[in-house]
Amino acid sequence: MTLSIDNLDIIKGSKKLIHNFNARMSKGTITGLLGPNGVGKSSFLRVLAGLDKSFSGNIKISGNISFLPQDFNLSTDLNVLETILLGRARYLKWYEQPDSKDLQIAEYIIDKMKLSNLKSKSFMKLSGGQKQLVLIAQSLVSECEILLLDEPSSALDLLNQERLFSILESLKYENNICIVFSTHEPNQVLKISDSVILLSHDHHIYGSTNEVMSVRNLNKVYNVNFEKINSIEKTDHVFFNHLPN
Repeated sequence: MTLSIDNLDIIKGSKKLIHNFNARMSKGTITGLLGPNGVGKSSFLRVLAGLDKSFSGNIKISGNISFLPQDFNLSTDLNVLETILLGRARYLKWYEQPDSKDLQIAEYIIDKMKLSNLKSKSFMKLSGGQKQLVLIAQSLVSECEILLLDEPSSALDLLNQERLFSILESLKYENNICIVFSTHEPNQVLKISDSVILLSHDHHIYGSTNEVMSVRNLNKVYNVNFEKINSIEKTDHVFFNHLPN
């Protein structure tokens, strides 16, 4: 088991964000994390990444973790290729430079993410969406066993969202990575996730995507009305649509 969570409580001040959460996440799986603002999605990922100690319970992790937080601001004079290569730093001693293997891995990810035309450009001169793609690429070159992404698609247009989730699926199958990502888009979770964590202000729901992603559960967690829409072309392809109150 790559990630094992038992009796997890996350507390911020006097507020208990998550209570008695239990989960098992294996290699080669994707878990989607959904919920309204302020329910603890970012705190949950930071706890898993080892950056937040305000919790009780047991977390057992097998393998290296790479974590990309939400709205991560990087100020650097490096170009895109050099910025992505920072993700290889864990494998280098302080006096070492990236070698041919590091470059090969970076070039592979750059090609997969369609960033080749940006390689020599200054990171700071990129658009917000382009910066997000580069930082995601930086996380991917680390060859981690567990990848944690906090709202990775928030700054991306629809084409790059599709590209990102296609890459995550390929990493799941080809690299056998355990991926956990948060989002506000139920359809993103439905499309690529094996399991889902639905967080609300007073409870959580965790299980397989087919079990958890129901109109009833989404309505309960978000306190809004959803409808379930089957695709005309593929009867097994389902979309959720938010209905006005």
